[in-house]
Amino acid sequence: MCTQKISKLSLVNAYFFHYLQRYMHYKYRNIKYNIYANLPNTIVELGPGVGSNMRYYKQNTTLLAIEPNLGMHHLLQKSAQKYKVNLEILNLYADKLPFANSTIDTIVCSLVLCTVEDPILVLNEIKRVLKPGGKFIFLEHVEANKGTLLKWIQDKLHYPWHWFFEGCNLNRDTYNTLIDAGFSNLKIEKLSLKTIFFPIRPHIYGIASK
Repeated sequence: MCTQKISKLSLVNAYFFHYLQRYMHYKYRNIKYNIYANLPNTIVELGPGVGSNMRYYKQNTTLLAIEPNLGMHHLLQKSAQKYKVNLEILNLYADKLPFANSTIDTIVCSLVLCTVEDPILVLNEIKRVLKPGGKFIFLEHVEANKGTLLKWIQDKLHYPWHWFFEGCNLNRDTYNTLIDAGFSNLKIEKLSLKTIFFPIRPHIYGIASK
């Protein structure tokens, strides 16, 4: 039987984000308490990583976790135990979801569309599996405005950042990708988040409905 090997970089990233959870909560808590209010009892989350969102879910929530990074799985399970979330890890990528058409109520995605290989394909999959009126809840860092110093910094740091954070794109225009995705309703907010991770200060968050 062949088993997948966990890379050292994946483990480094997993523990980096594990020890960063308190800081992430401090920075994102107001947004997340807002957009994760009134979630259903069953949620699909794309790329939950080490489980940083679980503190915002109701106890006994069933979480179907689409997480292809094996280095994250152990810490993801620990978070589920801590926050009393019923976890099922699906070792799959978000561009091919294992659900039938129009069967999912809610999909959550936090700091993930920056990393997927083809965000348009992922958004099409999200639309395919969501029920009519189903919700896609997102929080993402995005590219800075063109011509700004921050955009120049993002472009210069892109390649080392992309390597270390296993595919994360500093300069991805997720804002317009979501606008063009064809959701029936889209509520989207922009903000500049003051964070020690200066290149990812521009953020968007909101809710899209099928």
